[in-house]
Amino acid sequence: MSSAIPPSAGNHAGPLTSRLTQVAVACQRTLSRDPLNAQALIAISLVALASRQFEAAVKTATAAVSAAAADSSLQGSAWVALGQAMNAQRRGAEADVAYQQAIRLDGTSALAHAGLGELRIADGHGDEAAREFELALQRQPSLVGAHLGLGNAFALQDRNVEALECYQRALALKPRLPEAEYAAGFALARLGRLQEAETRYRRALTLRPDFAAAWVSLGSLLRDRGQDRWASAALHRAVQLRPDLIAGWINLAILEREQRRPERAESHLRRAFALNPAQIETLIAWCQFRAAQKDLPGAWSWLRWALLRDPGNAEAVNMHGILLHSEGRFAEAVAVFDHAELLGSRSAASNRGNSLLDLGRMPEALRAHEQAVEADPTHPGARYNLALTRLRLGEWQLGWQDYEARWQFREVHPSPRHFAVPRWRGEPFLGRRILLHTEQGLGDTIQFSRYATLVAARGGKVILQVQRPVERLMNSLAAVRAGLVEVTRLGDPSPAPHPPFDLECPLLSLPAVFGTTVDSVPWPGAYLAPDRAEALDKRCLFPAAHSSLRVGLAWAGNPRYKADRLRSTALSTFLPLLSTAGCAWVSLQKGDPARQISALPDGVSVLDASSHDRDLAETAALIASLDLVITTDTCIAHLAGAMARPAWILLPHLADWRWMEQIETTPWYPTARLFRQSRQGDWSSLIERVAAELCNRKWPSSASSNS
Repeated sequence: MSSAIPPSAGNHAGPLTSRLTQVAVACQRTLSRDPLNAQALIAISLVALASRQFEAAVKTATAAVSAAAADSSLQGSAWVALGQAMNAQRRGAEADVAYQQAIRLDGTSALAHAGLGELRIADGHGDEAAREFELALQRQPSLVGAHLGLGNAFALQDRNVEALECYQRALALKPRLPEAEYAAGFALARLGRLQEAETRYRRALTLRPDFAAAWVSLGSLLRDRGQDRWASAALHRAVQLRPDLIAGWINLAILEREQRRPERAESHLRRAFALNPAQIETLIAWCQFRAAQKDLPGAWSWLRWALLRDPGNAEAVNMHGILLHSEGRFAEAVAVFDHAELLGSRSAASNRGNSLLDLGRMPEALRAHEQAVEADPTHPGARYNLALTRLRLGEWQLGWQDYEARWQFREVHPSPRHFAVPRWRGEPFLGRRILLHTEQGLGDTIQFSRYATLVAARGGKVILQVQRPVERLMNSLAAVRAGLVEVTRLGDPSPAPHPPFDLECPLLSLPAVFGTTVDSVPWPGAYLAPDRAEALDKRCLFPAAHSSLRVGLAWAGNPRYKADRLRSTALSTFLPLLSTAGCAWVSLQKGDPARQISALPDGVSVLDASSHDRDLAETAALIASLDLVITTDTCIAHLAGAMARPAWILLPHLADWRWMEQIETTPWYPTARLFRQSRQGDWSSLIERVAAELCNRKWPSSASSNS
C-alpha cells in the first residue's frame, strides 16, 4: 500500500537511554531547588516526549510556558516544547497555536516553523508545509529535521527528485541517520529505482533494527518485486515490533489476498480495523478485499463508509470509479476517475482509459493512458495499460516496448522468474544456448512459439520451455524436427549440464526483439501439426460416408483468466447455432464446462470428443479431421489458427488486445475469421450472425473429406 510521503517513523525511544536518564536526574535536582525553573521544565518535557510519555510532556511543557513568562529568552522555547508535546498527542489545533505563539515571541524560531510544517503535512497541504520548512532552514540551515520535513513536503506533492535531494542533504549533515536513509529509499521507490530503494531500506534497518516503518516499506517493495516470501517475513517483523502499526497489517492483508488466502487477509484487516475504525486507508483496503472476493455489495458498503469519513480522499474516489467500472457503468466511472485524478490519485488516469476503452472511445482512451504514463513514468500498471491500448490500435512499435512493463506489474506476474543470465535482445549468439520460456496461458505459448524458428536462425541452440499440455505439440515445429530447437517442460529439471543456457527471453518479448508490425507478423503457413497416427485414429470418429459439415466447438476458457467472464459463455448460448442443418457438432471443450453437453435438450447432439484428451497434441489430431472450428477466445482458437484450419473466433465487445479493433481477420492466423459482439455481453445477436453465415456460406464439396 503506497503513501504520498514516507509513513511516520514515530517515536521509538521507549525506555530512557542512559544519557536521557542523566539529563532527567539533573533536571529533577534543579527543580527540587527551583520548582519554577523554566529551562529544567523544558528539558523534562523533551525527555518525557522522547520516552513516549506524552501526557507528562504536555503537563511539564505547560508548566514551562507559565514559568518562562518571567524570562523572555525562554518563552519561545517553552512554546515550541508545548507544540511538540501537543503534536505528539495528535492535538493539532492546539499545537498550531503553540507554534504560532513561539514565532510571535521569537521570530527566529526554526523549530517552530518546522513544527508548523509537520502539522501542514499531516493536513495534506504539501505546498504550505514546504514554505514552513524553507523558513526554518533560512533561520537554521543545519536543522536536519527541517531538511527531512521539506523532503516529505515535496514527496506529498509528487516532487520526488527534489524530495530525494532533501534527504541526501540531511544525510550530508548527519551521516548514518536511519530516518534519512529510510526516506531516501521511499523517494527512490517512487522514482522506480527499486534496487537502490531496497539498499536504502536495508541500510536504515542496519542502523536501527527496530525501525518498524522501514520493515513495512521493505516488505511492500519486496512484494512489488514478486519476492513474496521475503516480503511476508519483513511485514511480520514490522507488526511484531509495532503491533499498533496499521500499515503493517494492511500490507500483510494485501499480500495474503494476492496469494489467494482470503481468511488470513481478512484476519489482518480485522486487526487494522480494531486499531482505528476511522482510518481511511483501512476502509479502502476492506473495500479492495471485498471487491477481489467478488462481493460488490460488501465493497460498496466499505466504500460508502470511507467516503463518508473523507469525501475528498483521492484513493477512495478512485475506488469508487473502480466499482462503477466493475458494474459496467463506464460513463459514470469516467467522470469519477476524472475527479480522482484532480484529487491526486496516481492511477485514476489509467483507470479512466480502461473505462473509455469499454465505451469504444479509443482515441480518448489512448490519450488517457498516455497522460497516466506522462504523470508517473515508473508506474508499471499505467505503462502496461498503455501498451495494451497501443497494441490494440496497431501501434505495435511502441506497444511492444511498453509491454515489457508487465514484469513489474503484479496483476500479470505476481512472482516473476529471475535468471542469472542476460536477457537476449536479438544479437547473434552462435555457439551459445538460449532459453525461450513460456510465461502466460496455453494460447500465448501456441501463438508465439512460431518465433522459435526465427531465433534459431540467429545461431546457437534454442531451448523452448513450455507447459505440459503443449509439450508434445511443440515437437511438430519445423525447427524442432530439424534439431535446431529442444523442447523441455516447464518445471522439469534443467535440460542440460550446468550452466543449461547462456541467455534467456520470454516468448511474449520476442515480437519486440524482432520489431514485429501488423505487416510483418511471421506466418510460415501451418507451423503446428498433429501426430499422423493420432490424426488417423481421430478420423475413425466419423463414418466414411458421413456427408455433414464437421464443426468443432469450444465455448469457455481458463476461469482463472481475469477477463474470462467476458470471453467465455455457456454451451446453451450456442443452441440457435446447433439447429443448423447439415452440421455434425463436435466438442473441443476441456474442463468442467464440457459437462454441459449432458444438459442439452433432446434432439440436439454434440459429440464430446476432447474432454478426456491427455494434451493439446491429441486435440490437434481431432481438429485435423474437422472442416471448421467455432470457438470463443480460448487456446483452441490459437491451436486451430496455428494449424491453418478454418476457425471462427467469437469475441466479446471489448476483446483481448491481440485481436485489435474493428477487423474481421487477424495477421496472426490468416485462416481465422473474427466475429465480435455488437455490444458488451450480447452473445445472442452474435450467435444469430454466426448461424446465418454458416447457413449461407458455400462450403467446398470435399469439405468433409479433409485429412
